[in-house]
Amino acid sequence: MENSQRRLPPRQQRRRDFLVKTAGGVVAAGALSALPVRLRAAESINIGGLYPVTGSFAQIGQGCVNAAKLAVQMVNDAGGIKSLGGAKLNLIISDLQSDTTVTRTETDRLISGYKPAAIHGCFASALTLIASEVAERAKVPLLTGSSSDQLNKGRHYTFTPFSRASQFALAQLQMSKLVSDKPKVAVVFENTAFGTSTSNGLREQAPGEGVEIVLFEPYSAGLTDAGPLINKVKASGANMLFPVSYLNDLILIIRAIKQGGLQIAINGGSGGFVIPDFYKNVGNAAEGLLGVAHWNHDINGDAQKVNAAYQKQYGEFLFEYAGGLVAQTFMIADALEQAASTDPQKVRDAIAALDVSQGYAAMCPGGRVKFGPDGKNIYAHPVGVQWQHGDLATVFPKDDARVPLLKS
Repeated sequence: MENSQRRLPPRQQRRRDFLVKTAGGVVAAGALSALPVRLRAAESINIGGLYPVTGSFAQIGQGCVNAAKLAVQMVNDAGGIKSLGGAKLNLIISDLQSDTTVTRTETDRLISGYKPAAIHGCFASALTLIASEVAERAKVPLLTGSSSDQLNKGRHYTFTPFSRASQFALAQLQMSKLVSDKPKVAVVFENTAFGTSTSNGLREQAPGEGVEIVLFEPYSAGLTDAGPLINKVKASGANMLFPVSYLNDLILIIRAIKQGGLQIAINGGSGGFVIPDFYKNVGNAAEGLLGVAHWNHDINGDAQKVNAAYQKQYGEFLFEYAGGLVAQTFMIADALEQAASTDPQKVRDAIAALDVSQGYAAMCPGGRVKFGPDGKNIYAHPVGVQWQHGDLATVFPKDDARVPLLKS
């Protein structure tokens, strides 16, 4: 019998089968035993991806996973980490199930089981706050597109390359002047970390921007009927609405506005507003609506190239959170190059020292990433976007605008 046909002893065969499965670069952390994967540096470097691909955040989470796979493929196809002998990135995806308790256990299992050099995730601030606690204790660097300002308080291993919730709020308030000289704004927000942090930023900064907030209304995430909420908006006399919501709630809010015949300008902020599924669900009702994003697929040439590759493979544009984590993957790759090590502490120090203004790692509004002592990118700022002809176009501020604003 040829050697290639011989059956290995059971334990060795299981190990071989396991390595074959991981060689493709993507493993669901909850699907296999969380035993450490120790390959030679020239073969594989584990990085973690914490995303909810089931549960209420699944639409965004699955898009993030698709983008994470694309980003790793791009790094590996370009030769891997050259300072480590061309080592390839091995992406370990863990499904957080849109649940804070699962987030804690999965983050711990990912770190203890796979020994990642770094992690990116989770996009939903409520989940990222938990994951960052676990990563902080384990001293593993975590990059995230989450916007909560709380993420950088007392953290040394959490890095936020993109704009904060307070910056999103300021951009929305400034954009209200595009609609009215005297904005009267109704703010309705889900009572989550994302909703409360963004809405509080709106309320605190409104007076300085000459914006009057006439309604400030929280609601329990997971709406079944947005009618009562919209009745309050109608009664407030607002000429602009800021809903701070993820996808499913936002769809119900927009439908209730259209069904009720309420004529009001809308800035949907971030969250569910900036993903393709929003347009798929509300159609032409989305046309002309404004929003804000920490990343958009038209911000520069590199973003447009990545978007074209993503759109070819998945049939839709690369949205905010997904595009941002492509940039984060390249930040991790750059840090690995500089550290010439997979040791999380050395990788963390290399991330903290990053100062990039070209390439995919700098693929963000403003085109530069440099972290301050608190882990925030000191050059980060959001862009204003608008739904135009089924696509999301950057229209604000002037220096970042790619197309003119469509006025109703």
